[in-house]
Amino acid sequence: MQKFIVKEALTDPESNLLFFGICLIIDRKQFSSFDSLIDLTNKEDCDSPLERLLGDFIGSDLSTAYYILAQGKPEQLSRLVNSQQAGELVKMAALSALFSQLHTGQIDRDTLNHSIPSFIDSLVKNNHSIALFELINLLISNQFNQYHSQLVAYVQSKVIDEGPAENQCIIDWDNQSIGYSEWESGLISGNYDVIDSLSHWAGFNAESEMNDEDLMAVFDDLMNTPSELDERYFEALDYQQPFIADIQVGRNDPCPCGSGKKYKKCCLN
Repeated sequence: MQKFIVKEALTDPESNLLFFGICLIIDRKQFSSFDSLIDLTNKEDCDSPLERLLGDFIGSDLSTAYYILAQGKPEQLSRLVNSQQAGELVKMAALSALFSQLHTGQIDRDTLNHSIPSFIDSLVKNNHSIALFELINLLISNQFNQYHSQLVAYVQSKVIDEGPAENQCIIDWDNQSIGYSEWESGLISGNYDVIDSLSHWAGFNAESEMNDEDLMAVFDDLMNTPSELDERYFEALDYQQPFIADIQVGRNDPCPCGSGKKYKKCCLN
């Protein structure tokens, strides 16, 4: 993690191992890695090294990762939303995790409400209109009605302009999803199964022979990985390919030398 945080430049083997390691950290609830995950994702997420590292995971599972590892503490998630570096998808994942903390009683409305003005100001300042509209939807769904007039004024002054239908939903303060919860809908969970989650990715076998002990062995190895990785480290992790014997040419087969004769009448002798 530290190498990516500092340099954002990994080889393909390093990237694959880091991605799998992040999934294992979430699966095993390694809470001590939360700060590192925050630092790793506090980066641009569109056409960037972070997008190449995590791909669709940013939109599908990052909010669950934040929710699990944060342990009900909102401070680091709030820092991400207000960050000058983090991309919009990262901020949306952090917002989803924060509102899930509200839905599960880990934080109260007053605690979350204290941060919302800075969220709005920061998203407007950074021109993060997609993340801002996501925040507005969350405010409407969770009936934080005290922000209605401010956001309507933003629509009227064109600070917010997401299109006629979206603007009208802000003016009406009705997104047809009042009371909706990503937590209750199952989009965010308090548990993460690495095998189940990765089985949805192309090329990953859900019926893999890698059992729980194998996963832990990989995880333990990741935790003991030297801070500066090189190719020799990853070469040592390569699985041994099974030995495949050379194909034997039959006596009556065409000679492999290309002469057109049978093997027994050519190179066999």
